[in-house]
Formats: sequence, structure tokens, C-alpha cells
Amino acid sequence: MGTKITTLKTAFIKYLVMLVGGLGLSVVIPFIILWLCVNFGVINYANRNEQIVKAVAPVLASMPDLTTMTETIPDGCDYLLLDKSYNILETTLTDSELKPALEYATKGSLPPDNDKQFTLVTRDNELIVLQYYIGSRFLNPWLNRHLPSPEILLLCFISLNGILVCVLLTLHFSGRLRKQLLPLFHATEEISSQNLDFEIGKSNIKEFEDVLLSFSKMRDNLKNSLEQQWAAEQTRKEQIAALAHDLKTPLTVIRGNIDLLEETPLNSEQQEFIKYASFSSEQMESYIKTLIELSRASMEYGLLIQQIPFSSFWENLCEQIRALCSIRHINLQTGTDTPPEYFQGDRILIERAVMNIISNALEFSPEQSILKVKAGGDDKTLKLYITDSGTGFSQKALKHAKELFFMDDQSRSSKLHFGMGLYITNHIVEQHHGNMQIQNSAETKGGEVILTFPLNQEQQAAPL
Repeated sequence: MGTKITTLKTAFIKYLVMLVGGLGLSVVIPFIILWLCVNFGVINYANRNEQIVKAVAPVLASMPDLTTMTETIPDGCDYLLLDKSYNILETTLTDSELKPALEYATKGSLPPDNDKQFTLVTRDNELIVLQYYIGSRFLNPWLNRHLPSPEILLLCFISLNGILVCVLLTLHFSGRLRKQLLPLFHATEEISSQNLDFEIGKSNIKEFEDVLLSFSKMRDNLKNSLEQQWAAEQTRKEQIAALAHDLKTPLTVIRGNIDLLEETPLNSEQQEFIKYASFSSEQMESYIKTLIELSRASMEYGLLIQQIPFSSFWENLCEQIRALCSIRHINLQTGTDTPPEYFQGDRILIERAVMNIISNALEFSPEQSILKVKAGGDDKTLKLYITDSGTGFSQKALKHAKELFFMDDQSRSSKLHFGMGLYITNHIVEQHHGNMQIQNSAETKGGEVILTFPLNQEQQAAPL
């Protein structure tokens, strides 16, 4: 037999009925207890003293001798004995009770808002004022002295019962709702943790069950979408790997021709060009390896952290940049501002990151323009500034240039575009716990990239 499904409206109506019924019982039960106490002689009725006084008043009026009057007056009643001139002969009243009793005897007036009532008994030579209480009372004198009146206790019990019923029923109802919501909580936690292989639970409330069915459809659609994206990503990686592998063939031809040219007689300028070409071919081979790593390991490079002397790093870096600037007819300006003596990092990857930025900057800089490369830092960081004289980054590029395969639509007219270069650079910088900042230079109006590397890496440094 399937689980009975109910609506949220029905559940709330059920809760309301239970609440009304519970409040009704919270009123009825104290009255039942009061009735039992009356029947077992613990409490008297509210009008009991009045009935007793009415019954004893004729007896007191006809008594020939008042010596047994105190025995005749019932418990719970006090009296005031006066002569015909209203002089006090005898009383059990307190000083505060005498004044209203005398006013009643002389004027017949009762004090307002008082739970005490009076009855006047007229005799031939005396007047007797009987004072009694209106309302139920405990028959035990000790209980009367130490506890509130039964009416007050009754109201307190009704109030406490009502509060207790509301609290217990609310906790019970909220607990049941939470139990029905647990499958929803579980589904949202699993999806937020990127786990789509889980079973979605059931709920007995129709509205919650509809939401769970929607979650199930969303999970299935999301899972199918991710599987398609994964398949497309795998295809993309295979294509990149194939392209990188195919690039090895023309690169081998280039390297072979360079070697042949080196064996021929060359003047100094030609030798310098051959040196640049050889160096660039080595860089291309390194980039092809990076491309293969990108396709196979999603950019998860293995870092070889070293203690790097800044002077040798900067000299080698500037030589590479100068070679590229010479080929593209760009004027290079380099400088340092209190750089560190040593810093830690993967030297090859950091050089690759910088050269990616340099390649982008040179590609979009006009001939005979200026490329500025500067190094600086403090006792905690090394900063590298690369500033070109091109058209600068577009607003879209400033937001998305770090993304993989981002291509700015404006780049086709401005010649400023981005593929993997900035993405790879940013990934390398982040692996070194650094930061890459992209902006436009106020001085040259071109693009400016600032690479920040912490001097001390968390990984264990390998000896240089």
C-alpha cells in the first residue's frame, strides 16, 4: 500500500483542529479538577457562605442568649456585635474591616469592588453584622492563608494549559513539517556539493512532493548537461593534443633548417638572427609541451619550487624580451625598483607566464612604439609590470580576459585579442599563490599587466 499523500492545506487544518481541541481541553480539565475538589470537600462553592449565612441569620435573631453565638457562626464568617447606639460590644473583624462594617450597619452601604459581603441581624437590644466571603475558598485554613483563591488558581491553570498546548502542538507540527522537508534539504546539499548521483526522497505532502519531483528533473537535466560538457571537453582536449602533436613536424623542419644555416658562412647580423630563431624554436617546443599538458591535465602543472636569484632571472628574461622586440621593431625600456635578491618559484613557468604577456603586448603594439618592463616589490612580494603602447584592453576584456579561450569581439578591429595566453599566465600565477592584475595605462594608453608573486611559497623549495 502506497503512502497516503495529503496537501499542505489539509495539514494546517488538521493542526488548527488539534489546536482548538487542545485549548478546549485546557479549559475543561481545570474545571473538572475544581468539581472534584468541591465534591471531595477540599473547596466550597462560590455561594456556599452566602447560603450558610442566610440560614444562620434567623437563628441568631431569635437566640435568647448570645453566649453561644460564636459557636453558631459558621467557619469563614466574622461578626461585629453592636448595641442600639452602634457601640461596639464584640467583634472578630480587623481594624480595616470595622469601618465598612459600621457603614453597612448604619447606612446599609456596601464597599465597591469587594469580595466581602455583609448581612445585618437585628435583635431586641443588639445588632449583629455578619461578614462573609463571596467566592469559593479552601476549607482548610492553612491552604486559604498560603494559596491564592481557587478562582485565581483555576485561571492560572487554564492559562498554563493553553500555553503548554500551543507550544507542544506547534513543536509537534513543526517537527512533522521538518521531517517532510528533510528530502528537500538533502537534495539541495547534494546538488550544492556537486553530487548528482543520489536518490531523492519522498514526502507525504503534495506540495513538497511536487518540489522533489522538480528537483529530480533538474538533477537529471543537469547531469545530462554536465555529461555532454564533459564529452565536449574531452573532444576539445583530444583536438588540442592532436594539434600540438602535428605542430611538432613543421617545428622539426624549422629546427633542421636553422641547424643547416648555422653551418653556412654568416655575418654577425645574420648570426644574431639565427640565434633569435633558434631561441624562438626552443620556446615553441616548450609551448607545445604546455599545450599537451593543458589538454591532458586541465592546466594542473607540477611545480618545481626553487630559490631563484633575481639578477640572473631578470637578465635572462630581458634578453628574451629584447630578442622579440628587435624582430618586431619595438623599443624596449626596462628598469628595476628595489627588487628582492632572491624569490621562490618555478623558474620555467614564471618565465613562460611573463613571455605570454610579452607576446600579447608586442602583437598589439605599433612599430617603433615603446614596451616598458619593470620589476619591483617589497619584503614580501615580487612585482613585474608589463606596459605596452597599443589600444589597451576593452571593458569586456578587463572582465573576461583571464577566461579560457576568451576572444574579444572588438579585437578584430583593434587587433587586441586573447586566447590561451592570459589564461595560462593567470593559472601559473595562481599556482604560485600570486595575482595577475589587468588594466590600462594612464601614461601610454595601452594595456598594462601586473604580476605579483609572494617571495616564499608554501611548497618545499627544491635546491637550484
